[in-house]
Amino acid sequence: MAVYITVFAFIAFDVLTGLIKALAKDGLNSTILRKGMYHKLSEILTVVGAGLLQYGADYIQLGVDIPALIGVASYICIMELVSIIENLAMLNPSLYKLFKPFLNKLKEEDKNDKSTPSV
Repeated sequence: MAVYITVFAFIAFDVLTGLIKALAKDGLNSTILRKGMYHKLSEILTVVGAGLLQYGADYIQLGVDIPALIGVASYICIMELVSIIENLAMLNPSLYKLFKPFLNKLKEEDKNDKSTPSV
């Protein structure tokens, strides 16, 4: 249960920092907000699905442990943490200076990764 609470807390914190950033910089845009909520919902469903796979594999007697939940949860938490850092850096110039090298490196790697679907 703690895994789910942790992931949901990261998601909620990202939503909060994103809303604050939007209000401070551009204003709320319902289209962007709706698209973001669909992304957050898909993350929640992915974590729940990984948990179902991990715990369900035992009940349907696959004979194999599938440690999907921790891996998926870890990935989503790291992804949310990066987004939170981006949001906070856009709000505070001091934080931007601190995280700029890290954020630039991530953006550079993202441009080089052609496997990411554009939505």
